[in-house]
Amino acid sequence: MDIMDKLNISASMLLTGFTIVFAVLFFLIFLIWLYGRIITNAQTKAAKRKTLKIQSERNDEPIEKVPVKTDSKAPVLKKSGISDEVVAVISAAVYSMYGSSEKVKIKSIKKSSSRSAWANAGILNNTRPF
Repeated sequence: MDIMDKLNISASMLLTGFTIVFAVLFFLIFLIWLYGRIITNAQTKAAKRKTLKIQSERNDEPIEKVPVKTDSKAPVLKKSGISDEVVAVISAAVYSMYGSSEKVKIKSIKKSSSRSAWANAGILNNTRPF
């Protein structure tokens, strides 16, 4: 065997190896894509079934609307750079949490510290004694 025959055999082996590797790679990519599509379709169908079940359990009764009372004697919150929309959202959250049976009064709304709640939780978790 001369050197040209050895180069031909080496080149054909290299080309065959690359072809097999890339064919298997594309096949795996297709399998993962197909699996993702199947799972996505199953999740959307499950979500639709869940919403239909919730709607059938409610019997499509209309939601009771609670009248909003406007009180001109309501205390004016001290301006601390918080917009009126944020104050309204916080008030609505407090009202929805406590309901109308209890008398709740918001005295003040302040911005929290410069750290986020996640940062505070991380600091507490990392500095907790054993």
